[in-house]
Amino acid sequence: MQISKKSQITYPIGILWNMGQKYAKEMMLKIAIMDDVIQVRIMDLQDMYEHFVYDCYSDDEEALDGGYIYDKINAMNINSRRIVVFVVKIDNPTFQVNEKGKKQCIEAREIKKKIRAEYADKIDGYFFDNLIHMSDNEEEMEKTRSVVDKYSKYTVGDYIRRGYEGVLQDVESNK
Repeated sequence: MQISKKSQITYPIGILWNMGQKYAKEMMLKIAIMDDVIQVRIMDLQDMYEHFVYDCYSDDEEALDGGYIYDKINAMNINSRRIVVFVVKIDNPTFQVNEKGKKQCIEAREIKKKIRAEYADKIDGYFFDNLIHMSDNEEEMEKTRSVVDKYSKYTVGDYIRRGYEGVLQDVESNK
């Protein structure tokens, strides 16, 4: 596995799925301690929840093969359709190339690994990956951003850290 350090900034986009809503504030505080959270968007996807999840994984052949994505959606299907989307700023990220040749930001992967490790046991009906999603390379970040922007009309709150520009599309421009 090849590891490289880049002198740059990356902005991974994460999603706290509805399954972790009870612990969302606590998880966001832990994430903010790990890295700079520069934008938080709360979305209530209502009857578009399943479409949103599917769109997030539509380019992921592994998720689509064998119906995994549908099992995941069914495991997430609870009354609340609210999610928390967040953007973190990682200065000088470290990248690795996995066994499939995919470049991954180690720091972004650590965020989701730590959140899953701490909260998976607390979630009734936990199914792998139904707690947090996090882009760990530029391609995934762009895909996640385009999906979040596509559904921005479902935004119920959008918070941008003072001194930063939003990474996600301005909610007003999509109404």
